[in-house]
Amino acid sequence: MPPDSFSHTVAVAATPDDLWLALQDADTWEGIGPLDAVWDSSHDTEGTLTGYRWSVTAAGKRWEGTASRTALEPGRSLRLALDSSEITGAIEVSIEAAGSSRLTVTLEASPKGVLATMFWGIVRDALRSGLETHVDAFAQTYSPG
Repeated sequence: MPPDSFSHTVAVAATPDDLWLALQDADTWEGIGPLDAVWDSSHDTEGTLTGYRWSVTAAGKRWEGTASRTALEPGRSLRLALDSSEITGAIEVSIEAAGSSRLTVTLEASPKGVLATMFWGIVRDALRSGLETHVDAFAQTYSPG
């Protein structure tokens, strides 16, 4: 089964450099994707995020997993593979300078366990609506006023 893919783009009143710096702090990922908690982050020798552990609540269940960096274009994009016992996928953040900055977050997800497969419609809908809400809220933290 191909993964479901959700994407949301927002204008952010921050420089691309400031956004890139924020993406290296694992706590940022709590606010940028539909994650409830992020912990145990790791970084390479240059300080670039390489992974973290995460949890998300969907369909009334808490899911825990790991995120591991799979692609990097310094200053522009960061992609992390997401894995748990029930769900697999990826989250990618891309930054563009366009007057203010434009931030695009793309989340791919698929069920891999029995429980997630049975409730995938509910989980998928929660991930879709959560992504847009979280990305919009993240952008607001950088808005003046």
